[in-house]
Amino acid sequence: MIDIRHHIYSLAAVFLALAVGIMIGTSFAGRSPSSEAGRRTIQRYEGDMRALKDEILKAAGNAASKEAALKACEQYCRAVMPLAVKDRLYWRNVAVVQTGDYDDLTGSVKKALEMAGAQVTCTADISSDFAFGDDAAISQVLVNHGLGSTVDLKADRDKFFRILADTICTGKYPYLVSTLEKAGVAVFGGDCDRSCKMVVMVGGASSDSRNIAQSVDAQLLARFGKLGVTAVGCEASDAASSYVPVWHKSGIATVDNADCAMGQTCLIYALNGETANFGTKPTADRLIPKGVESE
Repeated sequence: MIDIRHHIYSLAAVFLALAVGIMIGTSFAGRSPSSEAGRRTIQRYEGDMRALKDEILKAAGNAASKEAALKACEQYCRAVMPLAVKDRLYWRNVAVVQTGDYDDLTGSVKKALEMAGAQVTCTADISSDFAFGDDAAISQVLVNHGLGSTVDLKADRDKFFRILADTICTGKYPYLVSTLEKAGVAVFGGDCDRSCKMVVMVGGASSDSRNIAQSVDAQLLARFGKLGVTAVGCEASDAASSYVPVWHKSGIATVDNADCAMGQTCLIYALNGETANFGTKPTADRLIPKGVESE
């Protein structure tokens, strides 16, 4: 609605400028417009302004109607969500890894998991400021923190992400949490001494320059796959820079509207094994899980 208004106001400014231009132009020409010509110009301008006003009111009314319908839909989905996800993840251990910029989404995802009966174990907030794309920097971290660097930068990168994935999922290396935090890799929470077979990647960046899906998510997902972990990627519907294309290449289920009840329901079903690209963006192929439709 705001964009439409700005467009209409811009047009109004153009009409006003044209009217003023006519008056100024005739004055520089050394003659005054006839009263009839001036009257017709004013009438045309007034007619245009009335039309623009009608368009503004129409756009505002349509937008308000759509916004009300969307709000009602979200309220309904929020009301039925507890029934749709109840015990779907009963007593299953799930780790949450945030690689994006939307902290509020991570909190909402954790609540949805707990609503489904899941036990949220290790949480990892990956730092977008760490030089994940710099193999030399990664090797230096291994050296500085006694994690066993080699002379092969590629081998060091593989080892680095194996350590990070193992710390998140296996529950065997809780002592590495403080090491990785000191290195500025991530901030951890929860119980990283408990193993899990499910991971939710919470992505979506506030700008393309902060998008670390390729340098981080793709690497971690490859390691999670080798560990036999089911991973699902999710982001907010208004994420400025989407992680979904990279997640697609990794072959995992994705949810591009996890900030709403419908998306959170899809997330629960995706963790249960329903592989699809859920959401409302052009990259999505499903809106509702098949499990919900069949019930």
